[in-house]
Amino acid sequence: MTASTSIPTRRFGRTELAMPVLTCGGMRFQQSWQDTDDITDESQANLEACVHRAFELGLHHIETARGYGSSEAQLGRVIKALPRDQYILQTKVGPNADSDVFAAQVELSLQRLGQERVDLLAIHGINNQEILEMVLRRGGCLEIARQFQREGRPTPKPVGIRL
Repeated sequence: MTASTSIPTRRFGRTELAMPVLTCGGMRFQQSWQDTDDITDESQANLEACVHRAFELGLHHIETARGYGSSEAQLGRVIKALPRDQYILQTKVGPNADSDVFAAQVELSLQRLGQERVDLLAIHGINNQEILEMVLRRGGCLEIARQFQREGRPTPKPVGIRL
């Protein structure tokens, strides 16, 4: 399956990544706000229909978050059948004062998505100065995220995206 419609894009930050102006967001198409593997066939079919339709419409940026319950696990089931070089995969992980916990949450996201890497990793929920400082401090979440990036997980720019 390939994207059949072209969605306008904009350069993403300082990267050369052509980010679509619309995204297929995973906040509401999951079965549960609880992180569970007990997914009904009906719920999974709904999520898969949403993702496939988005892909057909040219929405090749697919995003989810560790905090979106079963979204990552359900999305992981469907994206394994999509050509990996034809979509941008993003997840978000909430900050944690313990950088080892943050790293474990990133690893869990990759596991739930069934991926060794994501194209974009966001630190989710930096809502005040205290959390920002926790993320930016030496040994904090940003340092861990950059370590994952150096390891190619996530990659700074996906290869071969067809727009």
